[in-house]
Amino acid sequence: MRKIYLLAFTCLLTAVSVAQPITLTSANFPGGGDTLRYTNAQVSSVGNYTQTGANFTWNYSTLVYNSQGRRDFKQAFQTPYAFFFFGLNEYGEKIADTIPAGPLTITNYYNFYKKQTSPINAYIADGIGMTFSSVPVPSYFSDKDELYTFPLTYGDYDSTTFKFSTPTTSALPFRYIKTGSRVTKVDGWGTVSTPYGTAPCLRLITTQYSQDTIKYQAFAFGFPNNQRSYQWLVASEKIPYLEISGALTGNNFNPNQVRYRDNFQNPASVNENTDISAMEMYPNPGKDKLWLNFTRKAEFLVEILGLDGKLIKGGNFDSANIGQSLDISDLSPSLYIIKVSEKQKAYYYKFIKE
Repeated sequence: MRKIYLLAFTCLLTAVSVAQPITLTSANFPGGGDTLRYTNAQVSSVGNYTQTGANFTWNYSTLVYNSQGRRDFKQAFQTPYAFFFFGLNEYGEKIADTIPAGPLTITNYYNFYKKQTSPINAYIADGIGMTFSSVPVPSYFSDKDELYTFPLTYGDYDSTTFKFSTPTTSALPFRYIKTGSRVTKVDGWGTVSTPYGTAPCLRLITTQYSQDTIKYQAFAFGFPNNQRSYQWLVASEKIPYLEISGALTGNNFNPNQVRYRDNFQNPASVNENTDISAMEMYPNPGKDKLWLNFTRKAEFLVEILGLDGKLIKGGNFDSANIGQSLDISDLSPSLYIIKVSEKQKAYYYKFIKE
C-alpha cells in the first residue's frame, strides 16, 4: 500500500511540475541568420480567439490556408544600412525590394530590431532603412518601441511609450512621425494547436495606441493608428506560433490578418493539375497578361508563387465575371506556379513568363 501511495504522490508532483507557464527571454526571439516561414490563414476560419486563462488549451488546428511567406533576419552589417545601425544585437528584416510612394519609389526597405539589456531588457523596434534615388535614408526611434520586455511570463503587464520620425533631408521630400504607447498583457498560458503542430505557449495581447502625422511641403495631416495583436508565443519558434492582428477603432477590434508558424511547401515539387479542374489560363508562355477562364461557378483566390514558394501577387476572382486577367508584365522571365484556392481545396498550375 505504501508503494501505491508513493507512486501516486510522485505522479502528482510530476503533474504539478509540468503544468507551469513557460518563461521567454531574448534568446527566444529572432536574430541574425533566422529564416522563419509562416502561413496566412483565412480570418473566417479562426473562431473564438478571446478565450484565455491559466493552463488553457487553444485549438486552431482547422485554420484554412490562404498563402505563405517568410521572414528573413540579417545581422545589421549584412544590410545596405550597416553604417547606420551598429551592433551584434542589431538585426534587419527586409520588408520590400520596392515600394511606390506617389511620384517616388522606395527601395531596399528594412525594419531594424535590437536585443538590448539597458535601460530595459527588451526586444525593440530600433528604426527603418530605405533608399531614395540611390541615397540610403535611415530613420530612428528617438523613444524606442519595446515590443517585448524580459523575462516574459504569465501575468506580465507593460506600458511603454515610443516616438519615431523620418529625418528632415532633401533626399526625402516628406516626413512621417509616429508617437504613442504600447500596452502588453500576458493573459494566458497553456498549449496551442495549429496545422503546424502543438506546443506549450504564452498568450499575450499587445495594443499600439499611436498618432501618426505625415508632412509634405506646407501640408500636414494627422490620424490615429491603433493596432492590436493577439499572440501565442512558444520557446522554439522565434516568431509567434499564432498571431491574430488588426485595427482597433474605439473598443472594436477588427482582425484582418491571421498568421501561424509553418514549414514551406516547395511549389516546384507540387503535382500540377492537368485536368483543368478549376481554371484554364492562356497564353502559356505569356508576356503581359495571363487570362483566366474558370470552369465552374465559384469564388477563387488566385496566386502567383515563385519556385521558392514565396507569394508574388494574387487576388480574388468571381467566376461569374468574364475577361479576368493577371498582370504579369512586371515578372522576370522564369517558371512560376499558379495556385487556385477554392474553400479548402487548392489546384496548382505551372506557367512560363517569357
